[in-house]
Amino acid sequence: MASTSENEVDQMLQSAVRQMRSACGVDLTFGGPRSLSAPNAITIRHLDGNLAQSLRHLRVRAGSGLGGKALASGKPAMVRDYFNADEIVHTYDQAVAPEKIYTALAIPVMLDRAPAGLLYLAHRSTVVLGDRTVARAMTVVRRLERDLLVNQEVRRRVAEQLTHTRMELVGELRDELESIIDLVHDPVARRRLSSMSDRLRRLAPDRAASAGGPLSKREADVLRLVALGAKNNDIAADLGLRPNTVKAYLRSINRKLGATNRTHAVRLARQAGLLD
Repeated sequence: MASTSENEVDQMLQSAVRQMRSACGVDLTFGGPRSLSAPNAITIRHLDGNLAQSLRHLRVRAGSGLGGKALASGKPAMVRDYFNADEIVHTYDQAVAPEKIYTALAIPVMLDRAPAGLLYLAHRSTVVLGDRTVARAMTVVRRLERDLLVNQEVRRRVAEQLTHTRMELVGELRDELESIIDLVHDPVARRRLSSMSDRLRRLAPDRAASAGGPLSKREADVLRLVALGAKNNDIAADLGLRPNTVKAYLRSINRKLGATNRTHAVRLARQAGLLD
């Protein structure tokens, strides 16, 4: 699956930090993304309401500090009277001290059941973070998680479409090459072209054959127009082919279906369910 990049998470977190401070009415919010080079840590990059720059670029590792506790558990972690809290490891007190934090809450931002980042909110006084404030904070985080998930799904679908498009192009090249082989009489040239066709086949297996029919997509297109009564020149113009290429496709179709002529080929194809 195409994953959401660290940079994309970082950009979304920057906006979420501002949204959280506005929604929760706290003194300070900050956060950052998980580093791809250090998956068990996040780097604080965004702050709103800060007094200093000591927290910026601080790397918080799982298990250390309030944020590390949230990272390790995958759940929010809160402390009151931060510097006297016994439930956290005080690894980052020197960086936290200039912000004069008293009450703090750290919330992991989850994506695919793993932390993609971390958001904090804090007060510099003995104000208690009530249920309403926590609920508002969680709303911001859940909205961010949803946006990250949507972003990841879009990336996955775009990647799949690009892969599908490339395979379609490779398949069309192979179809064209196989039709040209029938027009080549030199045995050395035929062997080289056949070898190239085999390599393309490994990259893009015959799509019609994999669906239960022996015809390539281009051959099916040609036969479909034949079934509508189109002549070779009309088929060539409609599909952007040369008339001789259409003839080569028809010979290949007849050979694959065991047909004696184009009318017979259409009838056999219909019986086999290869034509709509």
